Amino acid sequence: MKIFKWILPLLFLSAVSVFADTYTYVGSWEVDQGPEWSGHPTAYSGQQAAALLFGGSPSDYAISIDPNSITYTNWVSIIYLGTGKVADDFVQSTEGLYLTSGDTSAYVADNANGSNYTNYAWKLDSSETPEPGSLFLLGTGMIGLAGVLRRKLAK
Repeated sequence: MKIFKWILPLLFLSAVSVFADTYTYVGSWEVDQGPEWSGHPTAYSGQQAAALLFGGSPSDYAISIDPNSITYTNWVSIIYLGTGKVADDFVQSTEGLYLTSGDTSAYVADNANGSNYTNYAWKLDSSETPEPGSLFLLGTGMIGLAGVLRRKLAK
């Protein structure tokens, strides 16, 4: 019966196993490398611009204004107003376009010019994130093992 007391905590820990998200640096871009503002291009958040440039979906990325750490912020141009630093998932647009005063984009040739407005992208390493099916199978196996051990110890 003593071993059964140890199996339950192990089973619980395997079921709630948590892996920390890990990111790999994939590249950078200057805001003004995007299309010319006067053509009213699509407005992009930092995450959307990274997905456009490096592939994948926006939620795969963490963006930074610092090349050495993830800040979850990025530089943007703000039409008719200047530049800004915003959250990496922030975008303001008119019908999805960089069109009217106050619209923002992390990938447009407008106010944020040059290397001072560089955004750095890190991509989530999906290999580090456990899939729910594997955790379910592990938990089910542990329950079975606990039952077998309990039966053997009860004899």
